[in-house]
Amino acid sequence: MHIHKIYTTYMNHAEKIKWLCITVILILIIFNYIFFIHQSSKLIKIIFFNIFCILLGSIFFNTNIGKKTIIFIKDIKLEFYKITWPTYTETLQTTGIVLLLIILTSIFLWIFDGLILRIISRILTPRL
Repeated sequence: MHIHKIYTTYMNHAEKIKWLCITVILILIIFNYIFFIHQSSKLIKIIFFNIFCILLGSIFFNTNIGKKTIIFIKDIKLEFYKITWPTYTETLQTTGIVLLLIILTSIFLWIFDGLILRIISRILTPRL
């Protein structure tokens, strides 16, 4: 039911024509790849691919969903500006703490492994 609401909200006749054009351009991109796969000139392939991608992008960003995508990307960009990145000393201190904990954990696991090995070897060795 939710998809039907989106479809009725965003799909008028102009939008349907734009999405039809997007579908045709995608098919042309695939056809371009298949048709020029055995051609010796890669320049023609690259030129057609770039032309089709520019057309695809220009049509997509003129649809309602494309405009909402642009707004969403701008919001993401604004959120990135709000991030407070750690300073060099904070990064260095955090890295030092992580390395210290890794070393302590590895030493603990090494000692624990040695103890388990000795316990198992005492259990499994025959006593005379």
